[in-house]
Amino acid sequence: MSTFVPFGTYVSVVIVLLSDGENNQGSDPFESVQVATDRGVRIYTVGIGSEGGATLDLDGFQVHTQLDAATLRTIADRTGGSYYGATDASTLDAIYGQIDTAFVVRPEQIELTGLFAAVSLGLLVAGGLLSFAFAGRLP
Repeated sequence: MSTFVPFGTYVSVVIVLLSDGENNQGSDPFESVQVATDRGVRIYTVGIGSEGGATLDLDGFQVHTQLDAATLRTIADRTGGSYYGATDASTLDAIYGQIDTAFVVRPEQIELTGLFAAVSLGLLVAGGLLSFAFAGRLP
């Protein structure tokens, strides 16, 4: 059984899902979305294709595929991500540019005085114990 992690715990963890949104496998995609949501992972969805669809010839098989934007929007909304629609390569490049700028690393200053004080106190105690052990007295 998984442990629930409050939303936003893993703010820096995201998934970029590039898909037409059609589920052609047996598992329910919303079960995976729930697992991501429980852990605070955001999913940014990028829809590829058109809602009118297209028939593709793959290794002698013809496969009809079409964009299911509603499913991709739902996935993004449930996890706190965003949906983007890509109709061609230039649009996809622009989308990746937008997503890339959404993840900004900002430096934060951390106070180290307490760490140095604890190390200094540890060295003082270790020195006193060593002095007592070898000389039989404290310095």
